[in-house]
Amino acid sequence: MNCSDNNNNHYWLKGFMVCHAVLARQFQETLNQKSLPSLFTTGITHLVPKDRDSTDPSKYRPITCLPTIYKTLTSILSARIIRHLNSNQVMSRAQNGCRGGGRGTKEPLLIDAVIGKVVKRNRRNLSAAWIDYKKAFDSVPHTWLKRVLKLYKVDCTVRDFLGQCIGQWSTILCHPGERMTAAENHIRIRRGIFQGDCLSPTWFCLSLNPLSTLLEGSGRGSQLRRGGTKVTHLFYMDDLKLFASSRSHLMELLNITCDFSNSIRMELGMDKCAILHVERGRVANSEGIDLSMPISIRTLSEAATYRYLGISQNIGVDESGMKRSVCDVFYARLTKVLNSLLSGVNKTNAYNG
Repeated sequence: MNCSDNNNNHYWLKGFMVCHAVLARQFQETLNQKSLPSLFTTGITHLVPKDRDSTDPSKYRPITCLPTIYKTLTSILSARIIRHLNSNQVMSRAQNGCRGGGRGTKEPLLIDAVIGKVVKRNRRNLSAAWIDYKKAFDSVPHTWLKRVLKLYKVDCTVRDFLGQCIGQWSTILCHPGERMTAAENHIRIRRGIFQGDCLSPTWFCLSLNPLSTLLEGSGRGSQLRRGGTKVTHLFYMDDLKLFASSRSHLMELLNITCDFSNSIRMELGMDKCAILHVERGRVANSEGIDLSMPISIRTLSEAATYRYLGISQNIGVDESGMKRSVCDVFYARLTKVLNSLLSGVNKTNAYNG
């Protein structure tokens, strides 16, 4: 099954409404029995090369396609779990990933931009840190994924069923230009979420939600106005940014993050983490922070930037640099479209889109 076949199957599955009652009954029986045939929990991972250097495994982008019926079932479970989370206000407001009705990365970027402008205009102090998890989606332990469902009181039947599915997760690697053979090359997924699963993004956000609770309960953060709400952090899936009013307060938030990450056995990508100290509205050059463990985080200088959610920033957004970057990407894509073999109408549609 390839991705295009998967989409076509979804189309027909939605269209044959006469089958929906039968599918609902079969799905309920599956939940009650707490088991699925291994066929449904086996994906096909297509290794798409990022460039022409096809000998380096790190130069491949894995894209996993799952059976349509399994994705349909997990999308239904996802909707029910999200309804439970929303009705009980479980998910932190700081987490913008997988939020229904949200605007993706726009909300955290707007909040971040406002904080930067207030700090510069009012000449305030600010300490911030950008935190990156090393292979976050591939490293979250299955024991913690199961534990977090129980922690947030997800229905026990759903928990047991998902716990059984986790034990069956596997995939088959498919190299470009090669036909898939029989399933003797199954690779068990013993850690991380199941790529392509409709429930996995929400499940991953839920696994990091206790960290938001700990950070918000610390009493630290940055206030936009006196007596206002303190912003301790922003989350978009695994992209985390911490805010504090002083270096010592930022250290507390960093230690909370590190302690939680160690507890669930997730590792920080220290080479992609950074901190920023602002004193009276100006970037202060200083040494990196040494945490309670044998690791340190580099400090940004006034001229350096960090790319957060696709935007280069320091105290605020590097607007001139971002405009140049957007123009470069736009012209590069426009050149590809104009040099392609598309018809004039399709080229116009691609340009307008």
